[in-house]
Amino acid sequence: MTSERPVRIVHIDPDGFEDVTIERSTLATELGSIEFKTVDTAGEAIADEVETADIILTHYAAVPASAMDATGCSVVTCYATGVDNVDVEAATERGIAVTNVPKYCDEEVGEHIVTLALALRRGLPQYEDHTADGGWDWRAADAVGTAATQTLGFFAFGRKARVAARKADAFGFDVVAHDPYLSAEDIRDAGAEPVSFDELVEGSDVLSLNAPLTPETEARFDASVFDRMPQGSILINTARGKLIDEAALLEALDDGPLHGAGLDVLATEPPEPDNPLLHHPDTIVTPHAAWYSPGAVERVRRRGSEIAAAAFRGEPVDGVVNPDALDVE
Repeated sequence: MTSERPVRIVHIDPDGFEDVTIERSTLATELGSIEFKTVDTAGEAIADEVETADIILTHYAAVPASAMDATGCSVVTCYATGVDNVDVEAATERGIAVTNVPKYCDEEVGEHIVTLALALRRGLPQYEDHTADGGWDWRAADAVGTAATQTLGFFAFGRKARVAARKADAFGFDVVAHDPYLSAEDIRDAGAEPVSFDELVEGSDVLSLNAPLTPETEARFDASVFDRMPQGSILINTARGKLIDEAALLEALDDGPLHGAGLDVLATEPPEPDNPLLHHPDTIVTPHAAWYSPGAVERVRRRGSEIAAAAFRGEPVDGVVNPDALDVE
């Protein structure tokens, strides 16, 4: 796709990404003449606050069909792996490419998963609270164990989960995975023992959620699932908060069988200050930060801009999540 006029690019959701030097320079190099502006907006408000755009850049802000119609955009780029904040179906119907950024934070997320698992298994939240209150007793934490006696299970076994599996294996965890979109051979080749969903839930001492948010996975982890998990088990979620029924999770932490939960994502972000999961003695909650390192920030911004430009030109590129929209293969 080419144009004699400047390519109009609108960057929304600037919180934490106010410096757009990388985006400006990369897109100018890739596309030549550009008009670049930043507008702090999201959702239905985009239709009123953004006049026109060829490319919309977003981090977490929602981009609904109304924004696409109002701006006339041809590309919506998410500086992330997940694209559940964009109406992909509507974009595809309109011939609009939706792009993400694969592979930019696999090591970071994998490390975060294992860090949360080890911290909770070793009772660090309980020990920290205990010593902060003046205590000094190794019995302050219960259900403490070692990786060598534990099974770490993955719900979905993509790139980030595979990095975590490799790191977990080095600590001595037995690693299992359930992914209906992968063959048993693929899972074994990637470093885990394939199991059914029932086996995953009932046999994982630590269970990591790594699936995208879809109608099939939304609230998949509810009371009926938590009730089947082993006594003293741990849940880790670095994927999407809405995979979990949070009320059921809270009950499972208070009344069993869960010993702890490591949550990098919540159903509502930022969460309400009175969300009880933030203050629970058996949780570690991080602010959607599993992806973060200075290197990951640079990679997601630069590569995301390159993918946006390629999609705008109609070129095949790894990162277009709906290739049917522009007949990109």
